[in-house]
Amino acid sequence: MISHRLLTYETIYQLTDQIHRDQHLLFYSYLTQRKEQAKFVGQYVDDKLTGVLAYFCGLSFPAFSFHCINREQLNFSALIAFTEELIQLKKNTVCGTILCDCDLQLFQSHGLITGNPQRFLTMKHRDQSKLLDSNVAELVKENDISDIVDLLRNGGMKFFTSSELEQYPFLGIKECGHFIAAGGFHFYGSKLVELGNIYTSSAHRGKGLAKHLTSQLTKLGRTLSSDVYLGVLEENQAAVQLYKGLGYEVTAEQTIVDFKLSID
Repeated sequence: MISHRLLTYETIYQLTDQIHRDQHLLFYSYLTQRKEQAKFVGQYVDDKLTGVLAYFCGLSFPAFSFHCINREQLNFSALIAFTEELIQLKKNTVCGTILCDCDLQLFQSHGLITGNPQRFLTMKHRDQSKLLDSNVAELVKENDISDIVDLLRNGGMKFFTSSELEQYPFLGIKECGHFIAAGGFHFYGSKLVELGNIYTSSAHRGKGLAKHLTSQLTKLGRTLSSDVYLGVLEENQAAVQLYKGLGYEVTAEQTIVDFKLSID
């Protein structure tokens, strides 16, 4: 018998211990950093959990994370239908997630994917000796937050939320009193640190500012946790090579997708 229900905190904690964060960083972040703001829809077959679709509404678009536990028993259509009814998004709303190859095929086979999927790399910091001895960037102060918000939003940082600036430290680089580059964190805790929102204005690229920012942010993150990550589009090879040069290694290759929460 198939049933669906929101996961209890006990089940969430149990899943947290079972997830390999290097391979499934997004879902792990939902179980830890985002668990208070997320809804976890679980599908059960004969009272055994087969899959989870987690929903987070803190971004500029409906964000999801999917985790499959038993692919043979999972009724994916039923899970999508139940979640659609529970969340009640407007028709044709574009949602977003990051999927491993098997899950990407599952979403594609049900006609959910819209737009052009993009390959995405999760990278983890391994070698502290490769970091720069840099202090080019300065800590962003409270009265500078609005300037950083404008810089990042004008730069099209899709996954940026202003609450991250309020909760976590951000670093910025100024020229003539104006910020020309900035970076911070998506997550900043003892269980998980993830760098994000690293951006340099177009007029100041090619000067190594991102390298200094990433190095300083990585050092800052490592004071809190030994598990420091970042994500980057595979096509952005300049950034990929920059991060590798600072001691990061690829731990997972996945795909960022837009999708609809409805099966026709």
